[in-house]
Amino acid sequence: MNFFSRILKFIRQYPSILYSFALILILPSILYYNAFLAAKAFQENVDYNLQTKALIVENIVGTYFSDFFDNSELLQQKIESIVKDNTEINDLRAAIPEPNGEFKIIASQNNYEIGARVKEPSFALSFSQEQTIANLTSKEGERFWNVIKPVYNKETGEKLGLLAMALSLKESDTLITKTIFRSFIIVIVAILLSLFLIFQHTRLFGYVSLTEKLQELDRAKDIFIRMATHELQSPIINIRGYLQALEEEVGGSLTQSQKELFKRASVSAKNLSDLVYDILEVSRIEQGRLDFTPQKIVPQKIIAEIVQDLRIKAEQKNLNLISNLKEGSYFINVNPNRFRQIVVNLIENAIKYTPKGEIKVKAGSDNAEKRYIIEVKDTGFGISAEDQQRLFERFYRVKTRETSDIPGTGLGLWISKKLCETMGGRIFVESMKDVGTKFTLVFPLLRNHP
Repeated sequence: MNFFSRILKFIRQYPSILYSFALILILPSILYYNAFLAAKAFQENVDYNLQTKALIVENIVGTYFSDFFDNSELLQQKIESIVKDNTEINDLRAAIPEPNGEFKIIASQNNYEIGARVKEPSFALSFSQEQTIANLTSKEGERFWNVIKPVYNKETGEKLGLLAMALSLKESDTLITKTIFRSFIIVIVAILLSLFLIFQHTRLFGYVSLTEKLQELDRAKDIFIRMATHELQSPIINIRGYLQALEEEVGGSLTQSQKELFKRASVSAKNLSDLVYDILEVSRIEQGRLDFTPQKIVPQKIIAEIVQDLRIKAEQKNLNLISNLKEGSYFINVNPNRFRQIVVNLIENAIKYTPKGEIKVKAGSDNAEKRYIIEVKDTGFGISAEDQQRLFERFYRVKTRETSDIPGTGLGLWISKKLCETMGGRIFVESMKDVGTKFTLVFPLLRNHP
């Protein structure tokens, strides 16, 4: 009962499955009925044509044999000759009446019958009624048209005897059998295809149900992430504020080791704040809740502002932050906030992973390809070819001896790639271990004024 209740529940939930069941019943039935009618009509037509052929052959042979009825040896030779040239003719024989109502076989396809006397009602009926008789018989699974015809003397019109012949339907029956077999194969294939359709239909419903459940889980996950990150943000901000206030209040009386502990606590709080922000940003991207409204902007202007803002951060690590922005009014169609977010992330990453040397920010147009190109190149640790393949995956971080102490969430580059591609751009990385890394951003050039 539980099994049937589940089936009914499934049908009520997905009523369109009934169309598939109807299809598996109706389509094979139609094909079977059509094949049955076609085979039946074909067989009837073939039987009629062969019956007509048998009568014509019998009439021709009978007329031809009337000249040889008085010479049984010559008649036998003619029968053997006809049977040799016409393999579908069976039991061709000539008979003459006897006084006792029997008929004597004077020539036959089967030599052992010659001289035999037979008493068959069909012989007597054909001879007495002076008409041709044709009937359908079966012998050892093979069908025949049996035709019996009186033979007359051409000059006197006197009845000389009978000519009997069986025309085999083996070839036509074989053809009909093959036709029916092919029709049934088509019906079976149609049934199998219908079953496959229902199976796929059922699986599709399962996928739909699974997709709905996954979507529900995704919604629940995103709600949880939003709630969790929101709830985490407030205490993290408070912790950072308390640490800063406490350091200002007692900073002068702290020992060097105590100052180091304060610094570590502040860095940990900041890392946790960055992680919460990045997770929230990932959730917004996946749910489509970020604003990507495009505007026609001058990218080099925004890049120049970003470089100026981050120059102090680079100088704190004794790094040179160099910009080479090609002059000219170049426009791209992107969201300025998202564009700024990408460029800031790439330059900050370059500063973070470069212990010494310089960071070069280069930007300009490629008028031939109608695109705007931004390059951020550093002289940092570099990235191995193996790590480059997974660099834009979520939560993936390059783990080396040099980077082990550098904080990060492993989400920045994934976020940058998503933001870039959503706005129609592309991002590439080129790097060599212990030499440096270059990130390249490419956006379609909207307009160019020299």
